[in-house]
Amino acid sequence: MSVLGADQIAAFRRDGWLALTAAVPTDELAAIRREVELLEQSAHDGDGAELHHFEQTDDGPALARSEDFVPHRQTLRTFVCEGLIVEALADLFGEPAVLFKEKINYKHPGGGGFAPHQDAAAYRFVDHHISCMVPLDPSTVASGCLHVAPGFAEGQLPTDDRGRIRDDAAASLDWRPVELQPGDLLFFDSYTPHFSDTNTTDRPRRAMYLTYNAASAGDHRARYYADKRAEFERQGTAFDGERVRISISDDFLGRPVTGNPS
Repeated sequence: MSVLGADQIAAFRRDGWLALTAAVPTDELAAIRREVELLEQSAHDGDGAELHHFEQTDDGPALARSEDFVPHRQTLRTFVCEGLIVEALADLFGEPAVLFKEKINYKHPGGGGFAPHQDAAAYRFVDHHISCMVPLDPSTVASGCLHVAPGFAEGQLPTDDRGRIRDDAAASLDWRPVELQPGDLLFFDSYTPHFSDTNTTDRPRRAMYLTYNAASAGDHRARYYADKRAEFERQGTAFDGERVRISISDDFLGRPVTGNPS
């Protein structure tokens, strides 16, 4: 049974993104936040099987991202793989969805933003994905919220050698900020152009980004993380020693950490 209305599905197909307000119940959101705090502590303690990335800020090293946590965190696994999000994605795909990858971007004060890009440039094995952003803190212009633009229907836009949307193409897009509160959800297509700025507030701007593909395209999650871990082991954790490597594409603007991040 559909959880999205026909008008919402049509809006997503027209714009490439769809925001739902107050979609996650307060008690469920509180449980997710508690589990994320445990995950963050695990990253600083250096234990656990998840994949973590740190960046340098003016106040010192900060956790930038955690990913590959679904196999190890039951509360998060249930939220990510069952219920409203996957049901809404079935409406958007027109068939059941399967998880492709999952991450939490912490964006602590001073945390770096992301240059204009399309996720499709960095996602392998499947041509089309849809992501769901789950804000755990207020996502505002000041805290570095997502900005999106029309253009996903054009497919892959011109990119530079770092996988970012080329400057001239980015300058021609009609960018708009998407401010969200905890409990809201933002679904966006892997061809939707987007970027975010540095967090200029004194609080983190944590958000989960959950990426899925249509079930008919297969389950590639284990392969994706095996490839990513192997690639990072070969190539290191920085691009040119200037930007920390947390993605396959060089779109994150954070600085590499020197010394022990924890």
